[in-house]
Amino acid sequence: MCDHCNQSKSFMQGALLGAALGAVLGILFAPDTGEKTRRKIKSKSEEYMEKGKEAVDDAQEKFEELKDEIEPYKEELEDLIAEAGDKVSDTATEVSDTAKKFKKQFFKRA
Repeated sequence: MCDHCNQSKSFMQGALLGAALGAVLGILFAPDTGEKTRRKIKSKSEEYMEKGKEAVDDAQEKFEELKDEIEPYKEELEDLIAEAGDKVSDTATEVSDTAKKFKKQFFKRA
């Protein structure tokens, strides 16, 4: 995975964790009875779980869209790289052949 993707993932995880922790702390310090506080915690945790799942689904959907957009360029890039590799190989062969010819001619005269 790319560095940018890892950074985005880490940020999302931190943001979700921070939001959940803030909500739990807010509920725990609120002046309610234990039963009411537990219901609030359960409700908020379910709410944040749903939001987290939606965020993950959205991120996966965007990733797939980006992947589909990039796919045609991937094949073109692979072809360009292969072509460049062939040209480099051909040029290296030509240089080697030229060097051998030069070596033969140079040592014939000496």
